[in-house]
Amino acid sequence: MQAGVRFLSSEVHPFTIVFFRAFLGVLLLLPLMFKWGPSIFKTAHPKLQIFRGFIGSGGLLCFFYGLSIVTLAEAVTLGFTVPIFATLLAIIFFNEKVGRWRWFAILTGLVGVFIVVRPDLEIGLGPILVLIASLSWAISVLIAKKLTHFDSDISIAFWQTVGNVPLALAMSIYVWETPTQNQLIILLVIAIFGTIAQTSLNAALRRGEVSFLLPFDYLRLLWSILIGYFMFKDFPGPGLFIGGALIVFATSLMAYRESRKS
Repeated sequence: MQAGVRFLSSEVHPFTIVFFRAFLGVLLLLPLMFKWGPSIFKTAHPKLQIFRGFIGSGGLLCFFYGLSIVTLAEAVTLGFTVPIFATLLAIIFFNEKVGRWRWFAILTGLVGVFIVVRPDLEIGLGPILVLIASLSWAISVLIAKKLTHFDSDISIAFWQTVGNVPLALAMSIYVWETPTQNQLIILLVIAIFGTIAQTSLNAALRRGEVSFLLPFDYLRLLWSILIGYFMFKDFPGPGLFIGGALIVFATSLMAYRESRKS
């Protein structure tokens, strides 16, 4: 999905891509009610779902725009900071107790972010937008953690996607250009893979241990480097490998400590 966004963003504005990702995602999920009935989309917390959709929409707008101006590998690497932000938010808002190992992981991850972003040279708009997206998704993760106790995976994915539409539409109006037929096909592919990934991740996290699933998620970094090199001739510098390794280590350590605690 991210490679498709990066490829298409040279022709279609990222805000327009976000709108079609959300709108087509809703259309892809709606037929599920013919199999399981309208109750599959039922939610016990509509206001919380709407708020999460708004937050997620802002994150998606930032991420897609950031993805259009940074390398694919850099965007994916900075996206791994979501667990770090989620932990910090849990400490601030939920008074969650964090031991020395998780504090060590948080600090290590933040050092990795600084190495990737390189603020000593110049802080670009792209990395900042990706980090803002990661922060918004961290908020979304904390909300989803509560919603999984009441709503189905499909319901959570559906209302997240519905919530993305209004803000994405409002932002895309100012830069609107009607996509061509070929562009619409790519937009549909982006929506299909994005929707499948969203619902699959909800289901996987509900059924599997995070410490087991996390290494598979890190394969995205390898794929992003390979796709970025062959499709866009982007090859990351040593800073991304060093910083990325620290971020991966930090989030892995946090997942391991969480699994030990549970």
